[in-house]
Amino acid sequence: MKGKQLYPILLLIFVATSLPAASGGQYYAASSSLSYYLGIPHFEDEIPARSSMAVSTTIGFLGYQGSNWETVLQAHIYSVSDSLPFGNYRARGFNSLGLSILASWSPSERFSLFVQGGTEVNFYKQIEEVFASFSFKLGPQFLIVEEPTYQMYLIAPVSVHLRKEITALQAGIGVRYLIFPFRRGDT
Repeated sequence: MKGKQLYPILLLIFVATSLPAASGGQYYAASSSLSYYLGIPHFEDEIPARSSMAVSTTIGFLGYQGSNWETVLQAHIYSVSDSLPFGNYRARGFNSLGLSILASWSPSERFSLFVQGGTEVNFYKQIEEVFASFSFKLGPQFLIVEEPTYQMYLIAPVSVHLRKEITALQAGIGVRYLIFPFRRGDT
């Protein structure tokens, strides 16, 4: 990894770890979502768009929550299936590993909006080729369970996955789980 690529990652870690935990609570998180993946190529191809399914799992390891905001540094794993057949052609599926940061704002007790940005290293499933990508995700999250030690949300993410040769649009549904290692407000 080149030095210039390391600086944004170190900056994200520094910002996330310097936030005051006493403002609401430190937490760890896990989420999973299922999405429809529509890949639009940047080149002329017999397929105008590739239609696949994607599964994403995220582990948040540096999360802080205030009264109406939260932010968390996350690692994510992502898997995109082979595309639906188009004649005799199927676009290859791939797996991804990446880092992202999520921030959310809550205008009410049960509803919040989140935005997430990250970068990934991707591995095709059928050939030995690796490529980098960036992703941006946003959407609503609805609080469905709240206890002193955890919260659970229903999420509806919409995202853009940017690659050199394809831009992919996704829409999905999932669950997000936050666990507080201390009672909220106790630090």
